[in-house]
Amino acid sequence: MVSEISPLAERLALRYDAASGRRTIAGKEVLLHCHHYNARLQRTVESADLVEGKRLIVGAAETVFAEHVGLALREGDSLANRWAVAERLYAHLGFGRIDLSRVHEGVVLAPASHFVEGWFAGLGRPERRVCSFTEGYVQGAVHAVAGELVEVREVECMALGAPACRFAVAGGRTEPLARNVKRPLVFQARGGEWLHSPAVDERAIVEAVAAMPVAGGEDGLVPAFGVYLACMPADFYNRVCLGFLAEMRRVGRGAPAERLLAAEAEYCALNTYHGVLHSPEWDGLVAPMLRGPDDVLFATMTFCNALGYGQWHVAGLCPGQWMVVESVNGYEALGALEYVGRTAAPQCNGHKGAAAGIFALVYGEGPLSERFGAFHAVEEACIACGDPVCRFRVERVT
Repeated sequence: MVSEISPLAERLALRYDAASGRRTIAGKEVLLHCHHYNARLQRTVESADLVEGKRLIVGAAETVFAEHVGLALREGDSLANRWAVAERLYAHLGFGRIDLSRVHEGVVLAPASHFVEGWFAGLGRPERRVCSFTEGYVQGAVHAVAGELVEVREVECMALGAPACRFAVAGGRTEPLARNVKRPLVFQARGGEWLHSPAVDERAIVEAVAAMPVAGGEDGLVPAFGVYLACMPADFYNRVCLGFLAEMRRVGRGAPAERLLAAEAEYCALNTYHGVLHSPEWDGLVAPMLRGPDDVLFATMTFCNALGYGQWHVAGLCPGQWMVVESVNGYEALGALEYVGRTAAPQCNGHKGAAAGIFALVYGEGPLSERFGAFHAVEEACIACGDPVCRFRVERVT
C-alpha cells in the first residue's frame, strides 16, 4: 500500500522533554528498547505454563495500538490514508514492515519483523511462530482505522523459514476491545542530593542522544549500537508486566516472576550498553569527556536518561562494590499507580535489573556471560508504594 501523506512526518515526530526524560511519538510516551529485551520478555511471558502469556502479549498490543494508531489519525484522512498511517507507524517505531492492503481479504503480510530478528540475534531459531505482538498490533489498527473487531492469527512466520510472516484476519468477533483505562495521576518529581562527575557533560550527552534519528528505515528496522532498537509505548510494557505479575501471583509464583523480569532487563542492559560503549557515537561524543575510572558509569547513566525511561541519578557509590541509584519518575512505578493504584510492594523490576546490568558492565570482569548475575539489585523504596523516589541498591555478589 503506497500513500503519500505530507503531514505524516510531523505527526510521527519525536518530542523529547529533558525535564522528565520522556519521549513522545504521536501522543504516546515511548521507550527505546532493544531486541534482546523485547524478544526475551515475550519468551518469558509466553513460556510460563501456568498463565496465558500469549493472550497478555496480544491483548496489550491490541489495546495500546488501537489507541496509538487512533492518536496518529486526523479528521479528514481518507480510508487509504488511514491504513497508510497504521503501516507507517509500525515501521516508524522500528517493528518492521506490514502490508495492510489486503486486510479485508483476510490477509496481512509482514516482510520484516523486529521480533523475528530479535529471536534470531539473541535466542536462536525458535520452534514456533513468534509474532504475537504483530497479531495484537493489527487487531488494534483495524479497530482504529475501520472500527471493526477482528481476530488475527499468524499462519506463516519467517522465524520458521517462511519468506514473510503471514497473518489470517477473521471478522465476526464478539469479544470487545479492552480500552486503555488508567487512573488520573498527579505526580511531581522531587530533587535530591546526587553524585556527578565534573568531567561528564550530562546536558550535552542527553541533547545529542535525544537528537539522534531513531526511526525504521526501508525495512522498518532500527539497527544501532549492535542491536535492533524499537520505540515501544510504555503502556505496552506496563500492561504486559503488570498482567504477568498478577497472573503469576495468582498461582503462587509471584517472586519467580519478579526475578525473571529483572533478569531480562539485566541481560538487555549488559548487551545494549556494551554496544553503546563500543559505538562511533560514544567514541565521538562521550569518550573525550572521560577522565576518571568512574566516569563511564556516570556517562552511561546519563545516556539512559535520554531513552524515555525517566530520570536516573547515582546517589551513592563504592566503585566496583556497590551503588545506590534513585529514579525520580520511572515509567514502571508511575504505570503501576495509573493501572493498579498504590501498591504494597515495589514494582520496578525492569529498572532493578537494568541497574545491576549497567554496574556489571562497568565494573565486572570477563565476557558478558560471566558478568550476568555478578551483582544483585534490590529496590529499597518505590514511588508506587508512596515513597518520594524509587531507590535501588546494587551490590557485588560474594
